[in-house]
Amino acid sequence: MGITRRKPTVIILFTALIVLALLMLGLTNKKVELPENWIFTVDGYAVTEEEFQSFVKEQRAITVDYFFRTYGAQVDEGFWTHQYGKNHETPSEYAKNSAMTALLMSKQEQFIADKRGIAPYQSFDELKSDMQEENVKRAKMDDSGETYYGLPQFDLYQYMQYLSGARWPDLIETQVKKTKMSDAQLQVEYASKSADYIRVADKLTAALATAGQVKEEKVLNRLDISKEDTESLKFWESLAAASVGETVIGKYMGEDVVATLTTKPEITKLKLEEVKDSILYGSAESDLRALIANTNELKIVYNGNRFSEFVVN
Repeated sequence: MGITRRKPTVIILFTALIVLALLMLGLTNKKVELPENWIFTVDGYAVTEEEFQSFVKEQRAITVDYFFRTYGAQVDEGFWTHQYGKNHETPSEYAKNSAMTALLMSKQEQFIADKRGIAPYQSFDELKSDMQEENVKRAKMDDSGETYYGLPQFDLYQYMQYLSGARWPDLIETQVKKTKMSDAQLQVEYASKSADYIRVADKLTAALATAGQVKEEKVLNRLDISKEDTESLKFWESLAAASVGETVIGKYMGEDVVATLTTKPEITKLKLEEVKDSILYGSAESDLRALIANTNELKIVYNGNRFSEFVVN
């Protein structure tokens, strides 16, 4: 029997494919790299005590309010570990469980965004590093007088919320493609909320006068009021909500005025075609929020007793 010799080019190609596969595995399998201070994993991704603490911090005030309203509890030295009520609730466990719920929903949103190619999943250390860079960037913009949106400096939880808000519109767009509504379903949804699908005109008429002056009928156009003039906008909206013949007193265009409504703004019922996109996007957002809230299938693996022994104080 003769010996079959493989061609060098085939061996080189086969070796290159193995190397490439190992490289891709190393790039994508971040979840196996567990830091020393991890307390549990979510679908294989480590959650450190520092990351979990950032969610606990946001639950502290909510927990204090709940125990005050429910049991009249005051925050004292033993508050966090004291047992309250017949169910023996402790603020520490309440805050910890609430933080876990919030964290899992945050992870779920990140996983969905990653799977849909919107934003690659980032470990907590990566998020923290990005946050520090963003804070330095904003500090420099402050010094130079440049304009930016949002807070001048983020803490860890605030930065995660900032990222969530930034990717949310793109997540909605991907969900719209997945949320299917038949014409019959659209009709049912439209009929159930038809009272909400209206357009209020921007003009009304009123007999208006400033203090000490005779009333004169005028057309008041909401579009003539700047967005910054909140007092005038509030006055216009109060007048628009009034009944014909009803008098409203307030501040309009910088003056104290009294006005009696003579003609209400015209209200037009919007057709289905005009609100179809609004219905679809609303349904898609509802579906997306339900997906994010459904964390039951996430696999959680605890690092010994570190989570059970974690105490909020």
